[in-house]
Amino acid sequence: MFKITLELRENEVVELSRPANHFLGIEGVGGRIFITNQRFVFKSHAANLQAHELTVEYSEIRKVTFYNTLLIVPNGLMLILKNGKKEKFAVWKRHKVKDLIQRKMI
Repeated sequence: MFKITLELRENEVVELSRPANHFLGIEGVGGRIFITNQRFVFKSHAANLQAHELTVEYSEIRKVTFYNTLLIVPNGLMLILKNGKKEKFAVWKRHKVKDLIQRKMI
């Protein structure tokens, strides 16, 4: 397994962390989401072609919604940003993730 850690900002605390895939084009990039008291972060593990880190401030999120990956698997979570961009993830226990993000949105 890949160990993925997050460098925290001052006074930042990780409230939830779990494995997830971030969809970039057709690739589901494997990694981990971190929901902190300050931001939402996805960090990929090194074995991906599109290894990356995505940070979204809660004030940038307009809406959090669900969708089904592969049209039938109920594990999709989508962040719709205020700039119109959509960030899609596959994550288990998505209700808990959505609820936690929504409580932090400004």
